[in-house]
Amino acid sequence: MHIREMLESDIEFALSLTSAEGWSSTRLDFEELLEYDPHACFVADIDDESIGMVCAVPYNGFGYVSNLIVLEKHRHERHGTKLMEFAINYLKKRNAMSQLLDGVQKAVTLYERMGFRKICKSLRLEGYIEPKESDDVRQMTNSDLEIIDQFDTRVFGACRKKFIQSRLKHFPKLCKVLEIDGEMCGYIMGSERKDFIRIGPWVMAHHFECADDLLRAFATETRKKILKIGVLENNNHAIELLHCHNFIQTTYSWRMIRGQEGDWTLSNHLYAICSPARG
Repeated sequence: MHIREMLESDIEFALSLTSAEGWSSTRLDFEELLEYDPHACFVADIDDESIGMVCAVPYNGFGYVSNLIVLEKHRHERHGTKLMEFAINYLKKRNAMSQLLDGVQKAVTLYERMGFRKICKSLRLEGYIEPKESDDVRQMTNSDLEIIDQFDTRVFGACRKKFIQSRLKHFPKLCKVLEIDGEMCGYIMGSERKDFIRIGPWVMAHHFECADDLLRAFATETRKKILKIGVLENNNHAIELLHCHNFIQTTYSWRMIRGQEGDWTLSNHLYAICSPARG
């Protein structure tokens, strides 16, 4: 088996893998990962056949591993383990000495064998929000990105400005900020799929009591499509808020860590993950 860097021409193969798993990945998801770091996504080949992939996102001090999939006919041959080792070593070379992931249940045993430890559940919920305008919520603009980057980096633990910029570029109507007395208190972003809208990231700097105003103002742009969201179970306020809107939990994965301990991405300011691939 030969492991190489993923190219743009491999995206269709990557999407065929995620589709077979029932995941809702899009071309843009992989384009964003390659734009963030063109050397951090990998494809495994045997002879002239691509048989698997894995992706990594190196941040400052920690990084994420995601999209580990091997074609079913080539499973149980240690290809998944080798892909994971390759991604982990890449993150280490980028000084991401802690590696995190959101592991689906069937893969947790593999990750534990490789030294990952469970931190908490990463919940997946879905539902509808009754929209309501708010005088304190407005559309996000490019001029907001600098201040958003400042408090997002502080609560997330690293800079993810490239991903936030991409959300704003591709889904501007689904990007809102909460502003009270001239001060930005939070932001929410979304991405549109064929049949639903995924919320994330969603971050509250302060004025947590106004999180619902931001969420309902966001819903004015969703045209009553079903909303899906990922929330770490440690954010009780976010989960309570979603339950008040009758969101139901559909599944969960395990947020896991390997290497140095840290509380990255666990802040109560983080109301929704950006995605399993990037935290």
